[in-house]
Amino acid sequence: MLSILDLLNHYLGFFNVNARWKGQMYTILTGVGNFYILYLAVRHIQNGAYLRGVLLALGFLFILYCVILNIVYYYTQKTVKWDISPKLEKVLGGPQAAKTTDSQAMPYVPANGLYDKQQVLPATAVSDDDMAAELNKVVGQLREGGLISENYGGLSEKEQLAFLATGQQTIFANHPGTPLPYFRLEEERGGLSIYGGMNEMLASRLARIQTVGLQPVDLALESYNLYIASVVVTGGPGKSRGRHDLMPVEKPYELAVELAYTKK
Repeated sequence: MLSILDLLNHYLGFFNVNARWKGQMYTILTGVGNFYILYLAVRHIQNGAYLRGVLLALGFLFILYCVILNIVYYYTQKTVKWDISPKLEKVLGGPQAAKTTDSQAMPYVPANGLYDKQQVLPATAVSDDDMAAELNKVVGQLREGGLISENYGGLSEKEQLAFLATGQQTIFANHPGTPLPYFRLEEERGGLSIYGGMNEMLASRLARIQTVGLQPVDLALESYNLYIASVVVTGGPGKSRGRHDLMPVEKPYELAVELAYTKK
């Protein structure tokens, strides 16, 4: 079984294969091959090798547990309460290693350039059903391209709870958000719309601006020249505070937008 997985990994390495699809393939092969271990366990017990049979049976149950976790993760993009992965990360130093890697990474520079924070305001972006469908399509493309990180920003469960304690209702799997590779702002019918996607060629209308800071967009346009500073995708799978622990939630994807301004 290990030889089959090794060969599969070797040959898939020649192609640009999505990591999630590769994980799905490994999960299926491991799940099927695991029943050979069960067969060996039964045969050993039947032949009187009880200790070896029991050990093989325990190995089968542990691998089955891991396969079920992978099925939930790779096919539903969710997690379960009895997943021991976060506890293993704490023991093995997974999050700390991720944070070290993140701290050494180059800072993110928005595609539309850098603006003085004193000249940037948050904007409310809303999407109708057609725009939401286009946004979901873009999220699918980002996920296929491996551009969405869904590890809660490397935060442990304790750190996630601390984040929620600041007044946030939900922490999303792609925390703190996924920058849109391409975006632009267009004035339409006295308002502003956001177009974006993987690139300019694939860009579609994703949302319209409702407010800029505390002002309705039409009033803001009368007093200011507006420029798009950043667009980040938020939403999707996440967690919120339950009665005793974190509980999984699913929210629609939306855009977090910042606009730069100058007075007219």
